[in-house]
Amino acid sequence: MRGTRGFFFGGEYMAHFFRGYYMQSKLKIFGHPLHPMLVPFPIAFNTATMICCMVYAINGDSFWFHVAFIANCAAVVTATIAVLPGLVDWLSIPELTDAKSTGLKHMMANIISVGFFTANAAIMYSELSAGQLLAQSHVLITLFGFFVMLYAGFKGWRLVQTHHIGIDTTVNEEIPEQEGVEKNASEIFTDTKDETGK
Repeated sequence: MRGTRGFFFGGEYMAHFFRGYYMQSKLKIFGHPLHPMLVPFPIAFNTATMICCMVYAINGDSFWFHVAFIANCAAVVTATIAVLPGLVDWLSIPELTDAKSTGLKHMMANIISVGFFTANAAIMYSELSAGQLLAQSHVLITLFGFFVMLYAGFKGWRLVQTHHIGIDTTVNEEIPEQEGVEKNASEIFTDTKDETGK
């Protein structure tokens, strides 16, 4: 029989307690975590920046350089916005847990990735001012930033999948019986055929 200390300070009870309370996102909109809503924007803009830099390196059309610069600026701005609710969520994770360590790696990788793209935007701006648009350096910088971003994304998804941060573990949805599913599907298809007259 487990003692009182084992019940309250270890094992399944603490895991459930952390998942159900402390590991819920602190900033939400209509009950949905804010940080996961924001991260797709810098991911998309970072990817667009890298691709546009590559296209410019291939064809030399300055249009793609300008698009890359605009996407790069948008990536830095949206990443800065996304990091704020992420930081609040990370601070609420209990100390000395694997989730805390994973969250730190996720955050540091994102900061490094933003650093790459910020540096790239600054260099692109200086080249725009000088009227000398280069290509190779931007491809390399955005590639490094992109791969660091992928690592950060892997750690971020681990926070969700493994540590259940941002997931409502109190919801228990009943799985319908197979016979009921087949009956409902049969009725739907039957109604559809009757309406179409076939």
